[in-house]
Amino acid sequence: MKVRLSNQSLRIRITAAEAETLNKGEEIIASLHLGFIDSFEVILKCWNLTVAEVCMEPKKLIASIPENTARQLMYEHGYRFNQHQETDSGTPLMLQVEVDLEKAKQP
Repeated sequence: MKVRLSNQSLRIRITAAEAETLNKGEEIIASLHLGFIDSFEVILKCWNLTVAEVCMEPKKLIASIPENTARQLMYEHGYRFNQHQETDSGTPLMLQVEVDLEKAKQP
């Protein structure tokens, strides 16, 4: 899983194998290192939701996507999921999840 954070945007790129993992109801976890000491985990999981949800916990950023999205990421070639979520500041957070098509081609 590749994670890109910028301003009010969270972009996650996953491999075809990771899309399959999500489809099975399992989580994908990546550790991001900020400098030499500080790090946190980004967790992507599917959940019984109608819309996506992103929340912060100490040392964790958790992105939950609807179960049907996990299926679409696995079965629809080139599927990309976009969701805007209101934040406390009133500025919407954009969450994007897509399958990395270059890695999907590799065996």
